[in-house]
Amino acid sequence: MPPLSGRWEGTLHYDSLTVTFPLAWTGTGASRPAHLAFYNGTDSITSTAVRVVPQRAGRSIAAVGDSVIVEFAHLASRLRGTRTAEGFEGWFGNPRRRDSVRVTARPGAATSAPAVGPVPSIAGTWIFPVESSKGERAWRFIAQQSGAQVTATILRVDGDAGAHTGTFADGRFTLSHFDGTRPGRLDVEPNTDGSLTIVQRSPRGAARKYVAWRDADARARGLAEPADVATHTSVRDAHEPFVFDFPDVTGARVTNRDARYAGKVVVVNVTGTWCPNCHDEAPFLSSLYRKYRDRGLEVVALDFEEAEELSDLSRLKAFVKRYDVDYAYLVAGEPKEVTSKLPQAVNLNTWPATFFLGRDGTVRAVRTGFAAKASGVHHETLVAEYEAIVEGLLEEPVTGATGR
Repeated sequence: MPPLSGRWEGTLHYDSLTVTFPLAWTGTGASRPAHLAFYNGTDSITSTAVRVVPQRAGRSIAAVGDSVIVEFAHLASRLRGTRTAEGFEGWFGNPRRRDSVRVTARPGAATSAPAVGPVPSIAGTWIFPVESSKGERAWRFIAQQSGAQVTATILRVDGDAGAHTGTFADGRFTLSHFDGTRPGRLDVEPNTDGSLTIVQRSPRGAARKYVAWRDADARARGLAEPADVATHTSVRDAHEPFVFDFPDVTGARVTNRDARYAGKVVVVNVTGTWCPNCHDEAPFLSSLYRKYRDRGLEVVALDFEEAEELSDLSRLKAFVKRYDVDYAYLVAGEPKEVTSKLPQAVNLNTWPATFFLGRDGTVRAVRTGFAAKASGVHHETLVAEYEAIVEGLLEEPVTGATGR
């Protein structure tokens, strides 16, 4: 059997869809790796535990290999399977649910045949029309390309769809994504009129087909603009202090009126550990907090969890540990309760959403979603905007009514 080390290629097997993805075993022992990592572009999503159970004595290695159990506690997911002569076979999913998908994996990085003939360039930003449940009329398709190799994503008002990677062959780019969540595939075909046909495939529901144009061409054609993350969500009264009052993971109540927030700039993050974009955002918020807390910044997460996770908060606690969260993390309820629990917010329907409070406790800016690294310049813009908002609010005088 091949050693559990180095880069492998994995495949998720659904009824009508296969999704390939890279993974890597790391550790000192070839038979007992310390970790398994999936990838979202250049970011690794690393397991919280790996256990290898040797096959029982008397069994043929060719028939039954060692059992391998890999925990991703911050995703409430587990990979469980068996080593084989070719590599690994098993199942991945949430052990609390019956939603596991079959996984096979083989050693070696994915390889593809060299492209035959010229490879069209699709690098850049494209826009295509949609009618989303959040009121959006357009999404962006963002591609980064090196020869026949492409990394791309779809950017919505609540964030990007993760880094889809692949290559060009037979007239189209086939791009796949799996980082422990949101598996999917994009088939992208350049058209002679300068547009792209994008077919988005996921395990659930029918494939969705879009026609995208480069951003300048889309505007020239009068296509709708993507939703503005700075205005999509607002508050009913900008002069009213933003109120929160929820328990933290220990059960202690934390409110906006607590002394630790008096006269501080506060970033209030509406989040959930079930949300892939929230996993993308958490490391950034942790670094933002560490950068500015000595100057008077506080960060508060208002976490809305699925009912089954509220029973023991195991995923939430693992999430906090994995992303080195040392700001207040409050348990606000279930996702369906977000409107009733935060009645000051208007059109709050994205995960995540972030409210920036001035020293007086009022909302001075809102940003919806989180554009991660796969979105390229949009991620860079987001980072610069968040820091500029925080720095601007920190420059305001500490004195005066706090409003809390």
